[in-house]
Amino acid sequence: MIKKSSIISLILITTFCIFLIFYQSKKEIILPKFYFSQLLKPLILVKDSIKDFLLLKQENAQLKKQIFELSLKENYYSSLVQENKRLKEILSLKEQRKDIVAIGKVISKGSTKYLKTIWIDKGSAHGIKKDYSAVTTNGLVGKIVSVYPESSEILLITDPNFSVSVRIERSRAEGILSGKGDKCVIKYIPLEEEVLVGDRVITSGLDGIFPEGVIIGAVKSSDKRKGLFQIIEVIPMQPENKIEEVAVIKRG
Repeated sequence: MIKKSSIISLILITTFCIFLIFYQSKKEIILPKFYFSQLLKPLILVKDSIKDFLLLKQENAQLKKQIFELSLKENYYSSLVQENKRLKEILSLKEQRKDIVAIGKVISKGSTKYLKTIWIDKGSAHGIKKDYSAVTTNGLVGKIVSVYPESSEILLITDPNFSVSVRIERSRAEGILSGKGDKCVIKYIPLEEEVLVGDRVITSGLDGIFPEGVIIGAVKSSDKRKGLFQIIEVIPMQPENKIEEVAVIKRG
């Protein structure tokens, strides 16, 4: 940033140089008032231009700060709107299903025992028990594996330790779905059963843990090249990185 003292120094040095030029030429130094003011006019214009530039730079910084603050407020209000929408949807789900015992908010992720889990802020004090199902409005999230008075741990459907009896909704073919890290796989569906890409997969209720008819995901692919059964890849309807609230359902 150019300081005021630097500008004054520049003016003085310029004036001194003009003086030396006249002195070395051995001419009488005549600096009429009019001529001297005309001489300084460009320097004054430069000084004013620099001053205007610094003012504009300061105003620009203030405007950027205001825009940033407005952006933060807009994002905050937008997140409130989205949260309000999700809560309304999940409360609507509670009205539709009478077996929902509690609605919990995700408070943390991860576990030392399992690969993929999340924790919610509801526990035994709210009626939650081990092996209860966790769902969102999109579909099945997982099942309760640990319960404390004010919190519960949910094993996600993509964890390798997870399994559930499922059914292809269109064809009614039945199998067992388990987690594979970022996706799920259905096993034990015979080769002759027709399974199409996009077929919806739902819980069958035959394992006695998960209620019947809860949607899980959609078929991504089917491999009939190995063994006696198809290997069917399933993409969950509920992305695990977007789980924020869940409804906990009693055992099937």
